Amino acid sequence: ACALAALSFLLLSPRVTQAQLGKLKKLGADAIKDAAKDRLGTDKKDAATSAAGAQGAAAGKTKAAGMPMLDDARITLVLASLMPQVKAAQIRADAAAAAGAYLEKKKAGDACVERAAKTIDPMAVSASAEKNSARITAIQKQTEPMQRRLNQSYESKDLRTQLFLQDSVTVLTMRSTSLAMGVSCTFDFAPPAMIEARVMEVQAASSGSANEFDPGESVRGALSRYEYGLLRERVALWALVQDTPTLKGLGKEGVFTADEQAALATHSAEIRKLTPLFKSDAMIWKGWDDLRDW
Repeated sequence: ACALAALSFLLLSPRVTQAQLGKLKKLGADAIKDAAKDRLGTDKKDAATSAAGAQGAAAGKTKAAGMPMLDDARITLVLASLMPQVKAAQIRADAAAAAGAYLEKKKAGDACVERAAKTIDPMAVSASAEKNSARITAIQKQTEPMQRRLNQSYESKDLRTQLFLQDSVTVLTMRSTSLAMGVSCTFDFAPPAMIEARVMEVQAASSGSANEFDPGESVRGALSRYEYGLLRERVALWALVQDTPTLKGLGKEGVFTADEQAALATHSAEIRKLTPLFKSDAMIWKGWDDLRDW
């Protein structure tokens, strides 16, 4: 049950609305300030090495000169870094799409049992358990082998099997409890997409890479963390504008020069594939929180 509750983080908005973008730009501005502070601290620590000092100076000049510009080389670099993330982003997007209806039903089922428990009548429960004994026994026969397999999955450290069986055992147990209490509470199995997303999250956490995205050595050798984060955001904003030309409130990051428009247009086919993932933020792009330091 705890594992299922943790999946609620996947309930993402399917579209980026204008109101959300207004909030987004504030978050983006805060992220830029935080990134600047982080970089200042890094510059102080790295001042002892000429290479790091040179990189910090270059990043400072880029900021002073204005917005990091999107040319063909930089767009190619950003897109190449994002492509390996498509599979994970699609898993998050699929989970988000499945989460809404499921979580509403789960919330209703939990509330149903909670209400019944507050007004429980021992005599009525006894009568209901006897009346529904055949159905309860049938559920127990389903649950027992699942519980054995679940125990084995812990021993073999088979995370995917664990999470699927935990969900199945929990749902069947709640259905049995509902029958014993004589109430019609509904419990559905979690959508596989949500469990797959949970598997990915737990595996990332155990490997120490949770919420950390390394865009690769080629990016780290060519761009500062600030530049990459802002360029990624600008590519996403351009993608959203192509999908919804009337979109407003994009801020200065969403204003593109004629040269940038031309460069982005040459990559429109690649960017179009990422657009649904940008819209849901399954392909994370709204800040710097996911980026490792460099």
